[in-house]
Amino acid sequence: MKTFKILFILLFLFLSTSCTNQKKKTASTELKTKIDNYLSKTMRLHNIPGLALAVVEGDSIIYENYFGKASLENNVQVDKNTLFRIFSATKLITSTGVFQLIQDGKLNLDDAISIYLDDLPPQWQEIKIKNLLSHSSGLPDIIKYESTLSDKALMEKLAKDKMDFVTGNQFRYNQTNYWLLAQIIEKITGLPFDEYVLDNQFENPKNGVLFSSNSQESIPNRATRYFYNDETKAFEKDTNNNGIRGHSGNGLNITLERFIEWNKRLDKNLLLDKQTKSKMWTPFNFVNQKDNFLYGWGNYPVNGLKSYGFSGGNLAAFRKFADNKTTIILLSNGYEIPAYDIIVNDVARIVIPQIKGSTLEEDVMGLTLKGEFGKAAESFKKLKEENPLSNFDNLKWNINSIGNSYLFSENYNEKALEVFKFNAEANPKWWVALAGLAEIYEKRKDTLNAITNYQKAISLNKNDEWSYNEQMENKINELKNN
Repeated sequence: MKTFKILFILLFLFLSTSCTNQKKKTASTELKTKIDNYLSKTMRLHNIPGLALAVVEGDSIIYENYFGKASLENNVQVDKNTLFRIFSATKLITSTGVFQLIQDGKLNLDDAISIYLDDLPPQWQEIKIKNLLSHSSGLPDIIKYESTLSDKALMEKLAKDKMDFVTGNQFRYNQTNYWLLAQIIEKITGLPFDEYVLDNQFENPKNGVLFSSNSQESIPNRATRYFYNDETKAFEKDTNNNGIRGHSGNGLNITLERFIEWNKRLDKNLLLDKQTKSKMWTPFNFVNQKDNFLYGWGNYPVNGLKSYGFSGGNLAAFRKFADNKTTIILLSNGYEIPAYDIIVNDVARIVIPQIKGSTLEEDVMGLTLKGEFGKAAESFKKLKEENPLSNFDNLKWNINSIGNSYLFSENYNEKALEVFKFNAEANPKWWVALAGLAEIYEKRKDTLNAITNYQKAISLNKNDEWSYNEQMENKINELKNN
């Protein structure tokens, strides 16, 4: 009898353990299926050629998958060996390299850049390391000059330019900042920027990670970066070449697996200690008390949950929900309508319990793309109700992008109007939405509505972002005089 009882108990425990393991396996399968279906749908809606995505939770990779084509011409699939350019998300790597020097006592956030760089213009003397990292320098942007210029010729041109604003006052994204950071890294370490970063942040720097800001360079396993031509309705290869000067701002090429490894090293405090990471993820104190940016990292709260990271080229995004021990890495190589931050936010809603909801940002985008604006408005309203602490800046911009894609096509003039009207109604306090609506009215020769909406946009743009109010005032005067 005792033997039977023991066998029964063992059998019960075996079945219980099997059921528990099965539940875990089923839950993982359900999650994978849900994200797979979401990404497949999103890639169709946004016309994304190729994509790779990973979700890391603590020490575990809870999702990793590869979709679509790395090369449309050669019919090459995206896989674990595919290198993606991450463009401006490279700045996360550069920032980490700067903070490694800070951690080693070789650099300080409050150091003036003139300590490390010679022959700077007088107006640059008081700019500090922290201003370069936080894009608060006020420097003129190198992007307006030819990438073929020598460093000396470029500096001569920049030295003649006026500062964009008083250093420290505000945030303005700028490629000059990270070019100068690369020079400072080289001055301190005595190493080329690429070598310093690869040797100090990657265990195997010769496999699955490299620097190149040249889209024309032939690199094995690298995904082709595509632009969508609205006129021809076809993808075209990117031919941009920023040269070596672009490496610190937009030059990293990496596989998803290597990016996952880099994130693991960051999490385990192998790249930076906990205290230094905390310093890197501290908001910069802008004088205008309005802008929100960390030291090289963006701050993207999702329904009240903090997330740090950055994106690049509207193609790649790295986002770390540090308090939830969750990281989302997205890599892609083209689009018709940008979707990178929407994808990250929605995947976060799928995997992080604190921000789960029945409505996703892609639901709103899908309905907008289909022209079902009434349903889109209802979906947006529900999304806002489920996420009362979110501002949906990325979603607003992406809807704006849909309108812009129609704006310059006579065949879609009416569709552009409907998109801009929807965005303005959904975001009545956002000046960009009103300016977009004014522009389409101007294009349609509806002078009264164009003037009215330009005036509304000016009244909402109290801080005169991008110094755009003067342009809108000029448009109003032109419309009145015609």
